[in-house]
Formats: sequence, structure tokens, C-alpha cells
Amino acid sequence: MPAVKTNYTRLLSIAVSWLILFTGLHLTVLYSYNLFHGLAEIFSVVVACGIFMVAWNTRSFNRTPYLTFIGVAYLFVAGLDLLHTLAYQGMGVFHHPGANLATQLWIAARYLEAISLLAASLLALRQAKAGLLLTVYGLLTALIMLAIFSGLFPTCYTPDAGLTPFKIISEYIICLILVAAGLAFWRRGALLDPLVLRLVMASIACTIVSELCFTAYASVFGPANQIGHYLKIISFYLIYRASVAASLKRPYEVLFRDLGVREQRLRASEGRLRAILGNAAALVIFLAPDWKMHEFNLGAQEIFGWQRSEVLARDFLGLLIPPEQVGAVESILRDSLAGKPQRQMETVMLDKNGQTHHILWNCTRLDDDQGQGLGVVVSGLDITVRINYAREREKLIDSLQAALDQVQTLSGLLPICSHCKKIRDDSGYWRQIEQYVEKHSQAEFSHSLCPQCAGKLYPEYFSDSAAEASPGAKISGNQPKNR
Repeated sequence: MPAVKTNYTRLLSIAVSWLILFTGLHLTVLYSYNLFHGLAEIFSVVVACGIFMVAWNTRSFNRTPYLTFIGVAYLFVAGLDLLHTLAYQGMGVFHHPGANLATQLWIAARYLEAISLLAASLLALRQAKAGLLLTVYGLLTALIMLAIFSGLFPTCYTPDAGLTPFKIISEYIICLILVAAGLAFWRRGALLDPLVLRLVMASIACTIVSELCFTAYASVFGPANQIGHYLKIISFYLIYRASVAASLKRPYEVLFRDLGVREQRLRASEGRLRAILGNAAALVIFLAPDWKMHEFNLGAQEIFGWQRSEVLARDFLGLLIPPEQVGAVESILRDSLAGKPQRQMETVMLDKNGQTHHILWNCTRLDDDQGQGLGVVVSGLDITVRINYAREREKLIDSLQAALDQVQTLSGLLPICSHCKKIRDDSGYWRQIEQYVEKHSQAEFSHSLCPQCAGKLYPEYFSDSAAEASPGAKISGNQPKNR
């Protein structure tokens, strides 16, 4: 109930304000119609300029481009309306203009207004370049003024016949264009804020009724002309409410009406991305420009032993990087934040228990839609096991190589004396066969006598049977014959 009462009070105050305004304007008619006409038109010009100023200053973040389009269009409509006011019969600004000049400027301004509203409705949410719009409307307005002041524009009013057929038909054509604009806005209602849509539709309706009034007057000072100007004031005010007041008082609902949809899509996309990255085996860490961690996926948790909640907003360099490597890693991060991606960097990092891990990582800057750096994304793999395997393999290779270096083999032709059995070495010296073999192999010699040689050399000590023993038999010591 209090809310309903507040709305009722607000509507009542608005109605009273409009009643006072129109009463004051009507009193000016009793004094001077030109005064009334000038105040009504100046009001429209001021409102149109206000529409342009807000639209122009919000163009960089305006998510409803038709507001920018309407703002630029109404600036030039205001220019033509200002000339129409100055050219009005009895103002004395132009020499002997009559009513035709003011009527021509009026028709030109209404054509420009109606066509602009139709173009804005068809534009919907497609972006238009504000600078290009200014240029196009400036050239178009210049051509209109050139046609009017050079006499090429059709006559709209004559003292004898009043309104010409061109003027009356033009008003109907303008009404049809406005109806088409209203239908186009209505069909795109889902893209617009409901309040803005209602205000624009009401403005178009008032403009149509106003134009119909301007087809009926016989005198530029008549009541139909007066009513038409009242409706024009209401029309411009409604456009003002739609494109200025609504944009300033409800910026997040009008200028960023699609922000809610975008935010929902962003959250869904972020959820999918977090699910993918969060469950990835590779570590993924997002760092703000101050190197605070704002994302720590499951892969990073498994490698370093920290939980995500434990490391968020903590310093990456102070927590995971050994003190002796902080300077080098920070330099890499700064290069990445400056727009130079770092690839295949190998760094030792510390886990929760202080154990070292060899990490092969990449570092890339993350930008927003304006190209500004939000921070850096660190992604990588733990290659500690690979490094350990490589080290063990190198140790094994070194061990085998050392063993191989100790192994000496004999190969090739050996020059040996047929009598004394000495072998000639690589230096040309003749050496005992024992010396040569011991030098080129791992073999060692122990000297003894075979049975045959023992029988030959020491027959008095060895029997004939011993001398005839097997060639493979070996005598390790003297075995004298029993006597």
C-alpha cells in the first residue's frame, strides 16, 4: 500500500506540473502567439540537444546503439526546428519570409525525425559509428537547407490557399513512416527495456496525432497549430525520458539491459571452463597483476598439496617459488603481462611440505574485451619424475661406460716368436707372453709345470706314468718318486 500511494502521489505531481506548464503556455498565446510558439519550439530544441549530449557521452559503453542514433538525429532535427522558430511569421529574423519558409523547415524537420526513428528501430542493437552518423546527418541537413533557401524545395503554404497538397500529403507520409517505426520498435520489444519501449511508442503516437493536427489548420496562428505544438512538446519529453532520463537513472537496466543475459552466459561459460580446467591433470594458476593467485585448479592442488581455498589471494612468488629463483620468475611474469607469452619454461617450485618439483610451464596474458591485461595464466606439467628418470639413466650410462672402459680384450693378429714365444707389442718391443696378456686383459698368471714337461725336465723325480698323464693334467708342485 505505501508503494501504491507513493506512485499515485508521483503521478499526481506530474499531472499537476503538466497542467501548470500548459496553462502558462496558453496564457502566452493571449499575449503573443509568437511568444507561445517560440517557447514551445525552444523547449523542443533544448530537449533534443540534451538527448544528443547524453547519447554522445555514453556512446563508448552504450549497449543500445539506437540511443546514440536517435541522439545524433535529434541534434540536427533541433537545428531545423530552431531555424523554423526564427523563420516563423512575425519574428522578423528573415526578410519577408511569409509562412512558407517556416512551414518548409517544419516539414523537413519532421521528415528527418520520422525517418530517423524508423532507421533507429531497424538498427536495433547493431552498433553504428557516431562520427560517421554526425558526418552523414551534417551533409543531409546541409542539402535540405540548400534546397529550401535556393527555392528547390516544394511550396508548403500560400497566403491565398493555405496549406498546399504537398504539405498535407507529406504530413500523412510522415505519419505512415512513424507507424512503421512504431511497429518495428514493437517487434523488437524483447531487445528493449519495457519502460523505454512504452515511452518511445507513446512519443511516436503523440507525434502522429500532432502531425494530423498540422494538416487541419488554416492559419499558422490557429488552435489546431497550437494543439499540434502541445503534442510535440509531450512527444519530445517522452523521447527525453526514454533516451536520457532512463539512461541516467537506470543505467544498468537500459544502457546495460543485456548485461544480465551476458552475465548469465558468462557464468555458464565460466562454469564450463572451470570444470574443464579444474579437473585437468596439468596445473593451471591465474595470477592478478600483483601476482596474487585467483585460480588454483585440481592439477595444481595435486602437485603442490595445497587446497584452492588455502592459496587464493596469496602471493605466488612467496608461496611456490624458491627464494633464489624469485627474481628470474618475476621477470618472466612481467614479460608475459607486457604481452610477450613465455613458452616451455622450466622452474623448480615448492610444494606444501617444502619439497621441490620440476615444472615445465607456459605463461600467457589474459585480456578483457577492451584488450586490457587482467593478469597472467600459468599452466604446466610436473616433470620431476621425468627428470629423475633422466638422471638415473645418465648415472647408469656413466657406470656402464666406466665398466666398459675397464674391460680390455685381445683381438687381431699377434706377432709371436716361434721359439721363445715372446709377443711384439704396439711399440715394437718383444715382451713375455705373460706380460702382454696381463696388460691387455684382466687375466693373471700363476706358473706351474704340466706332467709332460715335469717328466722331461725332472725324470728322476717323476715316474714315466706321470709323464704320460693326460695333457690337461696340471702339476701344482713337485711330486717326487717313491723309492
